[in-house]
Amino acid sequence: MAADGALFEDLADDGQCSSSRSAMMTTAHAHRDSDISVSKFNKWVVSERARSVGDDGRTELETLRTQRKSAQESHREYGASLAAASRAQIQRDRQQCDSLRESNLMKGLSVRDDVISQKEEAQRLKSEWVDYGRKLAEKDAEQRRKIRDVCGEGSKRVQDMVAQAKFEEEEYERELSERRAFMLQSNREEVQRVREETADSVIDASKQFALDRRRQVAQGTKKATAAWDSQRKKNTADHLKTARQNRAEAEATRAHAKKLREAIVLQRQKEANSKREAMKKNKLLKDQQALETGAGIKAVHDNIYRSKYVPQESAELLVQSPNAKHLTSTTSKVGESAVSIT
Repeated sequence: MAADGALFEDLADDGQCSSSRSAMMTTAHAHRDSDISVSKFNKWVVSERARSVGDDGRTELETLRTQRKSAQESHREYGASLAAASRAQIQRDRQQCDSLRESNLMKGLSVRDDVISQKEEAQRLKSEWVDYGRKLAEKDAEQRRKIRDVCGEGSKRVQDMVAQAKFEEEEYERELSERRAFMLQSNREEVQRVREETADSVIDASKQFALDRRRQVAQGTKKATAAWDSQRKKNTADHLKTARQNRAEAEATRAHAKKLREAIVLQRQKEANSKREAMKKNKLLKDQQALETGAGIKAVHDNIYRSKYVPQESAELLVQSPNAKHLTSTTSKVGESAVSIT
């Protein structure tokens, strides 16, 4: 753009010099290829180049904004997925704790039901043995009554029967004693077993087991939470690292683009300088040739006047451009003023 500006200023200076020289000459028959002056055309070229550079910059900026929005959206979605996973894990842990508590409660209820059933069984056996003893006593009394009815007290048969009854009674008493001792021992063992199963130490051990289990679940949950936190921090650090890399790449790209633009501007300056020098040399050479060959000042003036306007093809490009209306609106006035001055 600086090179185009310098070229525009040189062309304007050359146009002013030519117009001052042509004011002293007759230009009744001077012709030009178009109504668009070189200065207007150069101004339009400069504006088009500046607009192209601006469009490229805006496109690059919009691309960077789109990339930043996409990165933010992906980070937001990743954070939401981590939060959902954390909530799901907490819900699973809560369900496991509830199921363990329910299992321990069912075990306690089962032990209580077993103890109640054992007590009821012992009470039932005791009632059965009481009924059995009562029946035996009644049977013995009935037998004695029958014996008394059949035989007298002084007969041999009665004595034998009495002796036999006494023997049977003694055997019964002995068997009853053994049975009672066995039942007593069984009941004592049963009571001891029930006491051992329902002792405070067993209940405390059960409570301690449940407490240890809950503590293990809580420790596992804490470890999982710590692991999630560390993973989240690691993911955040990786995301920030990637964002920094992307930002560094974007800055490097902008710096590279800036260097390229500077190189292009420098190259254009060199080209403009070379073109300006060539145009000056050509103009001086043409003027010198026209003066030396005697073609006349009129031909030199016509060439200078024609060189102030661009060819018809370039004029059509400017007229067809939608951004050159403010330049072409005053073209006719400029041409008429130039012709009237000449």
